Amino acid sequence: MAENPYPIPSKRLDVVIIGAGLSGLGAAYRLQTECPDHSYAILEGRASLGGTWDQFKYPGIRSDSPMICFGFGFKPYKPYTHLAEGREILEYMRQVAEENRLDRRILYHRKVTSMSWDSTARVWALDVDVENGARRERVKASFVIACTGYYEYERAGVEELARFPGREDFEAAGGRILHPQFWQAGDLRDKTVVVVGSGATAISIVPSLAKQCRKLVMVQRSPTYIWCWPRSFSLALTLLFAPLHLLLGLAAMQAIHRHSEIWFEIFLHTLCLKLPRMARAIFALAQWAHLGSSFAALRPHLTPKYDPWTQRVCLDADGDFLATLRTGGASIVTCALERFTARGVQLADGSEIECDVVVTATGLKLVQSPGNIEISVDGTPMKLREHVTYRGAMLNDVPNLVHTPGYLNIGWTLRPELMYKGTCRLLNHMGAKGATVAVPRLRPEEVSAPRRRLVEGFTPTYFLRALDGFARQLPSRSAADPWQIHIQDHFKDKVQLAAPLDDGVLHYH
Repeated sequence: MAENPYPIPSKRLDVVIIGAGLSGLGAAYRLQTECPDHSYAILEGRASLGGTWDQFKYPGIRSDSPMICFGFGFKPYKPYTHLAEGREILEYMRQVAEENRLDRRILYHRKVTSMSWDSTARVWALDVDVENGARRERVKASFVIACTGYYEYERAGVEELARFPGREDFEAAGGRILHPQFWQAGDLRDKTVVVVGSGATAISIVPSLAKQCRKLVMVQRSPTYIWCWPRSFSLALTLLFAPLHLLLGLAAMQAIHRHSEIWFEIFLHTLCLKLPRMARAIFALAQWAHLGSSFAALRPHLTPKYDPWTQRVCLDADGDFLATLRTGGASIVTCALERFTARGVQLADGSEIECDVVVTATGLKLVQSPGNIEISVDGTPMKLREHVTYRGAMLNDVPNLVHTPGYLNIGWTLRPELMYKGTCRLLNHMGAKGATVAVPRLRPEEVSAPRRRLVEGFTPTYFLRALDGFARQLPSRSAADPWQIHIQDHFKDKVQLAAPLDDGVLHYH
């Protein structure tokens, strides 16, 4: 996408949005419709909008949650669709940006590296690398919305594989290591490929990659729960929703679809947590329906030791992943990777898999601050682990900064959309009070109150690593609102984010 001619105003902006992905576009839409008098710009480090969906180009990339919840509420994705390919999501985002003239406010090739708050001037000063460091700019704004996501994608998988010895021997012998976020595979027709990992990336990449290579083996340390989900409406759902479309109109039909999807996903999540044995049986039965006679042999590789939804459940679009295993298009091995060899990879049980290419569909790493930006308040560096979340949107003692974590168990975009409405409500409330600063402060009795993990009952290795120990990266929460984040409870979240803004905790200046 060409560089946007929209210049950074020399004067101070009211709001800066960091990131032009789904969250950033959603924030911009709400800001210009609900706070039209506020000046703003979107700073995007890449050459195009899209975030994850522009960065990742590996074969098979698609949504891992239904698009009716993953897409925007103000412009639902096309009807009668559950899942969408990466290129379709990117085109949808471009359409949203163009239709609402959001693209005119995006400043590309501008990566925010640090930002500092000055309480005297009541302003954020953002240091920006332009054109990969060709020059630097400083942007000033009264309020910042960080739409940078959870994950440090540029290093995902890279650090994970670096800890295994023998990589130099593998590459010296002609072996190649491919990372999904830097995809340049070339011709794989005569290659044997090992995909390392068992999460959403692995489940989506295996069916597509298996069609391009001679042989594919998926190596996983532990299995993942997999739920098959159609890309488009089934006949039964079409017959249910088509009359609603005809009688009530498309907008009403999609609103009903959105709410029913939210309820279904919350029901499934609650069932998994409250009745895990029943949930295990349901997952096994569903897999047996897709695998048939292959189920018995594959079951050990599809049955995790943990209960459903204590880690993410992966969606298998149209059952393609299970079909690839059933038909022999790919095989699966459950064993930890031990090292690279000149001929391939060696596993913890001593076995060796000879291969030409290794794909790193693993190694997620959480950011240490929004966008890994160095943040300081009046000269003091901000560390997430030293702060408590306020309504899952702000941090104590950090003024005029909103960050945007999404949901873990339902469509990511649902939570940012709630937050942006709340942020616009806050900005308008500040204007009505004549205030330029809003900062959450712990009450005296809350300063020494026990802290809890930001998220409990969710146990992926990368998440526990960020939550625990000396290297803890994420903020904590308290036992009661507003020092909470209801990241797995949409309805409690709606109540908290819509609560009165004069709550005795949020201080205005």
